[in-house]
Amino acid sequence: MSKPKVEIREAKTSDARSLNRFVRSIFTTSRHLITRAQEFRSGSFKQRGWIARKNSNSHEICLVAVTDKTVIGMLDSWTDRRQRVAHGTCFAMSVAEQWRSNGIGRALLEAFIDWVRKHPSLERIELHVHSDNESAIKLYESCGFKREGVRKGAVKYEDGRIIDDIIMALWP
Repeated sequence: MSKPKVEIREAKTSDARSLNRFVRSIFTTSRHLITRAQEFRSGSFKQRGWIARKNSNSHEICLVAVTDKTVIGMLDSWTDRRQRVAHGTCFAMSVAEQWRSNGIGRALLEAFIDWVRKHPSLERIELHVHSDNESAIKLYESCGFKREGVRKGAVKYEDGRIIDDIIMALWP
């Protein structure tokens, strides 16, 4: 049986409840995110306001992967508007565990790169990735991202392991 069709699009305020469920789930199931489930305290109402603010900011976007009205992936970007760094934008993305390795991360990332290319003031995309997240690093490199630096020992897992945070960038 084939999986349902997945739509990649900008988040809408009507996605707030599903996006909030997704974020709560991803903070619980993913070991490669900084925020832990107990640290995320936003409800659907706050999520709706957050989406509205994203949609009103021409230099930021929240993309979602949706199937059957359920958010199964997201990419969130943010841009520092101070003049000397306003040419760069950062992002974080995640995909629901049961949907990984199905091209959804790549689809989100490619849609984001296309969105950045349409914004003449944005010239650089930056990301941070845990050094033990090999599948993400492979995806980013396959899309043209280059390693630019390492924050040694920047992330400490609950089991005591300390890993590096790799900084990667793309100039689309």
